[in-house]
Amino acid sequence: MVNIKAIKDQEITDRLTHYDTKGGAVRMSVFEISENYLGEMPDEYTAHLITARQTLEKENYECNLHINKVLPPNQRSNAATAQTDFTKLDPSGKKIDVRSFLGFHFDLANKKPFIRGQLGNETLNAYFYHDQEEIPANKVDINKIAEEFQALYPQNTGGFVHTFMEPPYNVHLGKEIKKRGEYLLDFMDFFFSDLERLTIYTWDTDCSIIFEPGKEWWGNYFWTVYNPVKNWYVGIIASETD
Repeated sequence: MVNIKAIKDQEITDRLTHYDTKGGAVRMSVFEISENYLGEMPDEYTAHLITARQTLEKENYECNLHINKVLPPNQRSNAATAQTDFTKLDPSGKKIDVRSFLGFHFDLANKKPFIRGQLGNETLNAYFYHDQEEIPANKVDINKIAEEFQALYPQNTGGFVHTFMEPPYNVHLGKEIKKRGEYLLDFMDFFFSDLERLTIYTWDTDCSIIFEPGKEWWGNYFWTVYNPVKNWYVGIIASETD
């Protein structure tokens, strides 16, 4: 048996609620794992697996609750029920490094994100270091960065930074790339602390119907992250469509 419980912390709740109200697509749950009655701790994989299970069960519950609210009673029996296929989930965890997790929209060496331009036709679909002026001369070659990243991580279909910052309908954090980048960095600092010390797993996204929307085009993501600074296990799920 593993002792795992959700961390009840008002700042965690406030930060996740604020992000959600801004249109964010990432859903996060934060847990702590402690010794069982024998004084034993789970091995690394088991700790991440139980975090993945708890995170997914929470999202399944929220999905089913939503279905029950929006569908008329006579249609509910025809609606698919969100539930976990443990035969797919349990063996699927793969340990990844922090660069793979964050994706190519983050310069790990300099601890800076690349933020999509917000101000006009010349910069709208370009990317910039968040702490530089949004002008054409400051564009980064995001295509080259992406190619180099994909050469290192050919199986990676998306990273946390892009997922966090670019949901289907945008995350409403204002037009200043500096403020957008600072919001992201502050959020990451709170939940992840020291990036170099994280332990990260990625998980199967065929194990529940909650991942179906993202398969249309935007993507679906499922990670667990251990933050040893705070002794937090963080479950992260995202799956959206337009």
